[in-house]
Amino acid sequence: MTQVRPIVHVGYHKTATTWFQKSVWPSLASHAWIPRKVTQEALLDPPGMHFDPGEARRVLGLDGRSKPVVLSEENLSGYIHNGGLHGLIGPEMVRRIHAVLPEARIVIFIRNQPDAIRASYSQYVAGGGTYGLDKYLHTYDRVYGALRAPFKAPAFEWEHFEFDRLITLYEQTFGRENLFVYPYEGLKQPDVLFERLEADLAIKFPEGVTSKRGANVSHSEPGMNALRFANRFTRQSVANKDWTLDPPGGHAMRNVVRFILKAVPGGPFRLPKSVVAEIERYYAPSNRRLAELRDLPLAELGYPI
Repeated sequence: MTQVRPIVHVGYHKTATTWFQKSVWPSLASHAWIPRKVTQEALLDPPGMHFDPGEARRVLGLDGRSKPVVLSEENLSGYIHNGGLHGLIGPEMVRRIHAVLPEARIVIFIRNQPDAIRASYSQYVAGGGTYGLDKYLHTYDRVYGALRAPFKAPAFEWEHFEFDRLITLYEQTFGRENLFVYPYEGLKQPDVLFERLEADLAIKFPEGVTSKRGANVSHSEPGMNALRFANRFTRQSVANKDWTLDPPGGHAMRNVVRFILKAVPGGPFRLPKSVVAEIERYYAPSNRRLAELRDLPLAELGYPI
């Protein structure tokens, strides 16, 4: 069997990362699970010129372990609502991870962009956002002054979901043989996907691990619109939003409203056809490059090609 080595799962967002962090990676007997907060403290918290690989190793507790570690943190690929800080977080995390765990196997999950962006916008509203879909996707065209400059005021950036660019950098840094890319859509056949994970990473999951994934209930379109209105009465918890009042306890009350509004009927929120077409046009070149780079059947899985 191939040597068991550290695993670093870097995202992307909206690809079942929470499930992997709560139920999948901690179930491995062969690896020591590192909690997300520890990973964030070691790799994400240090400012740009303050990162020390030795200190990161200390925070992660790497020395003297009897097992290799497994890390999973989607923000290592960059936060969706700010474009990974203008695309700077992802490449810097490649450098930091390699400085601390050069022998790691890197795991990246991707998702077809129309679904990923729909889920991202839903999360934005669930987190307190008030922008309509058009303003969320085109913030820099709808604001003024310094807010129009991505290097001054981060917002959603389309470039973030051009998966081929970050994947290419990981491949160049860690080697093609140490990078594993999995489409999120493979979870429709979880047993097949997990067999591949076991073979690729030289690991063994316990029986029944794929049955522990719960359903993620999202808001309907009427529920989303009502929640956007309710979000105006707190400043939390996303950066880009409008707000009218910020009363004490407003965020806690908004969370209650968010839970109640999940029961509002009307069918799941869907992207307008014009937005889907715009997304498909933008990401097709990136997906073609990725399909060739990693020999992935992206067209068969519904990715814009």
